[in-house]
Amino acid sequence: MEKPALYTFENFSFAPRESRLRRGDEDVILEQKVADLLHAFCRRPGQVLTKTWLMEEIWPGRVVNEDSLSVAVSKLRRVLGDRAAAPRYIRTVTGTGYLWLPQVDRVDAAAETTTTAHTSQPRRKMLSGLALAGLLMAAAGAWWISRDPAIKPDAAAVAPIVEAATGELGALLGQAQERLGSDNAEDLRQAVADFREVLNQDPDAVAAYLGIAQAKMELSALDGHLEIELYAEEVHALLDRVLALDPANTDAWLRKGELYLLADWDIDRSEQAFLRALELDPDNPMSYLPYSELLLTLGEFERAEEVLNGLRRTNPASYRFVNMTFVYYMRGELERALAEVKRLIMSEPESHYFQRMLLRITLLLGEDDLAFEQLTTLMMDAGIDESRIAQYAEVYRQRGMAAVFARLLDERLEANIGHYIPPLSWARYAIHADRHEAAFRWLNAAVDERQPAVLLLNVDPIYLPLRNDPRFRELLDRLPPRAGNPIAG
Repeated sequence: MEKPALYTFENFSFAPRESRLRRGDEDVILEQKVADLLHAFCRRPGQVLTKTWLMEEIWPGRVVNEDSLSVAVSKLRRVLGDRAAAPRYIRTVTGTGYLWLPQVDRVDAAAETTTTAHTSQPRRKMLSGLALAGLLMAAAGAWWISRDPAIKPDAAAVAPIVEAATGELGALLGQAQERLGSDNAEDLRQAVADFREVLNQDPDAVAAYLGIAQAKMELSALDGHLEIELYAEEVHALLDRVLALDPANTDAWLRKGELYLLADWDIDRSEQAFLRALELDPDNPMSYLPYSELLLTLGEFERAEEVLNGLRRTNPASYRFVNMTFVYYMRGELERALAEVKRLIMSEPESHYFQRMLLRITLLLGEDDLAFEQLTTLMMDAGIDESRIAQYAEVYRQRGMAAVFARLLDERLEANIGHYIPPLSWARYAIHADRHEAAFRWLNAAVDERQPAVLLLNVDPIYLPLRNDPRFRELLDRLPPRAGNPIAG
């Protein structure tokens, strides 16, 4: 099949011959099967494409199951910033397949003419762009624990990014810094543009290099996903430039620590970077949160607790962070973890992440009624239709929590409802549904994608039911050597 030079839809352009998706100045090279899936959608917008047809189209001559298609759809949605619960691009047609919603224009290379493939959906202006998502709170350093807008570090606790500057340059830096606090992709991209304009005027502006690096890391962490590898090389270069100009820049060392861990899976260098930040600025409370999370990843719970208690003594405002709950949870002190998260829910600003933590704890405690209550709340927050939630409620009443998770797995729910995002979330659903074969399949897929939370595989108690299976050891062998001491049996 001769592929056209280009397809355009909304604010995107897609070059199928190169597997390249572009929005504005942002280019993403798609995995081949994800590109093939997008090509299939672009050729038939507005048509319901069956799963069988898509599998034959994307994997011609091969026998694959629907799991492979589900993963490809999930990856494409992630790159587009789409949500299964409120689709803008790909609508799931239950029991049948998928429907591509936007209008698509095709540009052929030879004729250089544009034709339009119509759908019943009107063209809409894109609001959020490439929402490449994850669990990184760059400002607070919380990479897998939370990126919750309800939990913001004190302004005085975060090293200011804007250097002393006057006139138009100072105003531009201030404007860019304000945009860094946004959870909107367009604001973050505009911050990048502002910082680059600063560099045009002052090539040695440390604040601008650091600001671009932070914006890129924030862009990789919107809506519960994490695609830091897309920006890793660029962010490393930006931070190296900062450290060349200012070797004692604490923020740069903290970002380096996050990047070594998330993108490179280099635990030793990550630890060295975090310790360097603490050495340079031991009075900065925000330096301690990412280090405590690294310690949890290593299974060093006592050291993590010591670090967090020290932070609480020096800065009592840090009691609002959920990190200590994770120490208790990972250590198996579930009642203590439950008391801590209830304290946060009762006394801190509303946070969906507290609800996610409460769900995990109550599931392990066997408090199914409370767990299902939290699950329902998270489903509503994720935009899942009320009629669908009512169906889950009926399943729970008749068959219990395991049956609910079995249904979530069978339906390949993609929303983050307390168990991260696919494929890791599907593995966790499978564990709660007592489907260990499926759990191992999706865990291997999560390792393939280098989802950051798989670094917790050997310390998160949810994985205890898999511990004695030889395949669990094989999974651990695929992680960095220091990623977690053995969890208690």
